[in-house]
Amino acid sequence: MGELLLYIRCEAAKLRRKPLFGVLAASSVLLPLAFAFFLSDPPDSRTAVIQTMASLIQLSAYVVLIPAVAVLAANLLFEEQDNDTLKNLLCVPVSKARLAVAKLLMLLGFAVVFMAVGALVMLAVLLAQGWQPVGYWPLFAVCLGQGVFMWAGALPCVLLMVVLNKSYLLSVLIAFFYTIVNYLVPTALPALTAVPLGLNAGTLLPGALTLRWYLPFLSDGPQPPLVQQLMEYTVTTPQALAVTAAEAAVFMALIAWVYRRQGC
Repeated sequence: MGELLLYIRCEAAKLRRKPLFGVLAASSVLLPLAFAFFLSDPPDSRTAVIQTMASLIQLSAYVVLIPAVAVLAANLLFEEQDNDTLKNLLCVPVSKARLAVAKLLMLLGFAVVFMAVGALVMLAVLLAQGWQPVGYWPLFAVCLGQGVFMWAGALPCVLLMVVLNKSYLLSVLIAFFYTIVNYLVPTALPALTAVPLGLNAGTLLPGALTLRWYLPFLSDGPQPPLVQQLMEYTVTTPQALAVTAAEAAVFMALIAWVYRRQGC
């Protein structure tokens, strides 16, 4: 355990030196500010909180976080190979499987912090506009949960990148295609999403699962027919966490296995 924590600290230090990390760190602040300019005029503080946080939960998490985690993971997993330093690390010795797990766990922390910063920026926007943070903190917790779920949701994409081994351009294309699928399928094909928990797209696809999880937190007043249909198949937090944990464990094990078997 101590060795794994050391790996995570080293990977976090390397990540902070990457220009892409700086861009994503800035986007965690700038994107919520941009969302605030396009919100409709809310009638009360509760509606203002729901509108601002919904934009963060539904847009920043899906559109930015999934491809960010996937691309950062590809960069971190192939960095030592590209710089020809992996052989030196393995002489220490360092377990390739543990190294891969450390990189992925470090990205989990990045995803949670990314959403937390965005949520705090939204709070500052609300207070600056004179609104009261009515119902804000439960939605703040939802934002943290979205960080966890979107991280886990990016792991299948990361696995495919590791299997392809160092194809950066293709990795980026895969990440953005996967993001589009997660963002559009739950609303464009509600028949796949509005289903009971089980071995189906509405449960296994992270975009669909999390949509069914966070909708009750954003529901306030009359809802459109699509939301009403999805509300009949919402999942609880323990259910969402259980599915996500199982998927994350499987994909992390596969990523570590493939990464370990690849040559230096």
